[in-house]
Amino acid sequence: MTEDSGSVNQKYRPNISGRFWIIWILALVLVGCQLAKKTPPSVTHSTEENGTGTMQKESLLDYGTVPSFELVDQNRNAFSKDELLGDVWVVDFVFTTCAGPCPIMTAQFAELQDRFSELENFRLLSVSVNPEYDTPEVLKSYGDNYGADHSRWTFLTGDREKIHRLALEGFHVGTEEDPIFHSTRFILVDRVGKIRGYYISTEQIEMERLWTDAELLLDESL
Repeated sequence: MTEDSGSVNQKYRPNISGRFWIIWILALVLVGCQLAKKTPPSVTHSTEENGTGTMQKESLLDYGTVPSFELVDQNRNAFSKDELLGDVWVVDFVFTTCAGPCPIMTAQFAELQDRFSELENFRLLSVSVNPEYDTPEVLKSYGDNYGADHSRWTFLTGDREKIHRLALEGFHVGTEEDPIFHSTRFILVDRVGKIRGYYISTEQIEMERLWTDAELLLDESL
């Protein structure tokens, strides 16, 4: 670049006022707040203090209680929130014809089933976001393909709108625009129906954190 061209650039450089930068920063903050509302946090732990102020063991955060719902499982039985109570659950939203992340997610569930096979109070819950196709029979066959123990791994279908609302307002995952664009996160639910963690299903370190957190909940007394 020559000195002349440099002087021309300097001459025509926009004069951005301080007010512009303030507006720009405020816009970024607002956008960040909106994203934070839609994206479940990945941090799931807090620390507790005893009476002397000394830090004790970590505990899982509470992201709210799963609302009441009623859908249909792979055996054509009604399944409601009450079925969650008393056990520790890992929940995901998938559909059987998905060629993207669903096979990986379901394979991860099969691994979780094997890992916690000796623990009676550990359960898995897969909710279809394509219920028109995913009938109970289709879901049962899908589970069979992954070696599902149907007494411990439940597949749900039902009304599309109910499932959409459950994902968005109950478990705080998915998108408002189209439920088929479902979340790839696993959701950990404790024995009283509270959401205690979110985990990216495609990242090994997140899965290892899920293993640890599930064991922590299984060790808790009701």
